[in-house]
Amino acid sequence: MENLLRGKAENHELEIGSNTFIPGFEDQIIGMKIDDEREIDVKFPEEYFSKELAGKDAKFKIKLHEIKKKELPELNDEFAKDVSEFDTLKELKDSIKNKIDEENKSRAKYELEDSAIKAVCEDVKVDIPSAMIDNETENMINDVRNRLSYQGITLEQYLKMMSKTEQDMRNEFKEQAERSVKSRLVLDAIIETEKIENSEEEINEKLKEMAKTYGKSEEELDKNEQLKKYIEDTMKTEKAIKFIVDNAKIKK
Repeated sequence: MENLLRGKAENHELEIGSNTFIPGFEDQIIGMKIDDEREIDVKFPEEYFSKELAGKDAKFKIKLHEIKKKELPELNDEFAKDVSEFDTLKELKDSIKNKIDEENKSRAKYELEDSAIKAVCEDVKVDIPSAMIDNETENMINDVRNRLSYQGITLEQYLKMMSKTEQDMRNEFKEQAERSVKSRLVLDAIIETEKIENSEEEINEKLKEMAKTYGKSEEELDKNEQLKKYIEDTMKTEKAIKFIVDNAKIKK
């Protein structure tokens, strides 16, 4: 598979219906036979993680090497026993439904919190040290590096294909990094102003929860001062976000 403008990838497997590629890509390869070659025209989504490609047209030249057929098992109680801790298909379905409901609730909660934080930050002026913005920018670049690695591409290869330098990328991320740092500073200010603290009981409960999740003993986690500091800071931040949401005027 070769993008005529950007680069190429070889022997890449694509599952029809997975929607893991650019919208419209899968539709155009349906009906191809082994050794068929075809040029595909697509458009990168406006919200694509790479700003340089977002909303841009692209042409891919592909060759189909192999067709595989997925054999799906029959959905019954035996299937449920094989793939889960449940004894019946109904129990498995109920569990999946409950997880989806929880994910939807978490997503709605995150969107509400994010909107409230943005609203507060818009009304606050903060002098942000350039070193903090640089550090956050570096974190964002590392995030892109990790995403690209899943596609078998290095950051250096990506930058070369885009005819950009790492400094160009830093400049593009600067505004986003500044917003992220500003959010943290605002939350830190709320923690200090509202004197937000964690009780010993709350910290112990969180340690107990983490110990169960990661299969560790509470005593082992309690000895890790760096971990305890991280837990305390995270809990304070969560309380600061809750404070913002509780005091926000939500328009419906």
